[in-house]
Amino acid sequence: MPNRRGRPAKERSPGIGKFLAEARETQGKTQQQVAVRLNKSKSIICKIERGYRTSKSLHGLLLYDLAKAYSIKIADLLKEANWPQLPLLETTEEERKQLIRYLNKIRRKKK
Repeated sequence: MPNRRGRPAKERSPGIGKFLAEARETQGKTQQQVAVRLNKSKSIICKIERGYRTSKSLHGLLLYDLAKAYSIKIADLLKEANWPQLPLLETTEEERKQLIRYLNKIRRKKK
């Protein structure tokens, strides 16, 4: 369905935005307060919460900043965003060390 200017309507993905909006409202924060904390405009926060900025268009650093600004766990936000690297958060410290050793070994072989 086209918007009022005749352009195709932007696709919405409310999942992560709805999750963030509910977290913000539960804490009694305004979009303006979140925007100030993130050094972003209120309109960006509004677009994220309304689903016009999907998890695909939100890069990792912004997701981390959003989790801090909304006072939620990064793992909870990444689960909501279906982030592909999420399984790394669910590994033990020893498993992460093994993975780092393995990746370093591969890197040395390439040289």
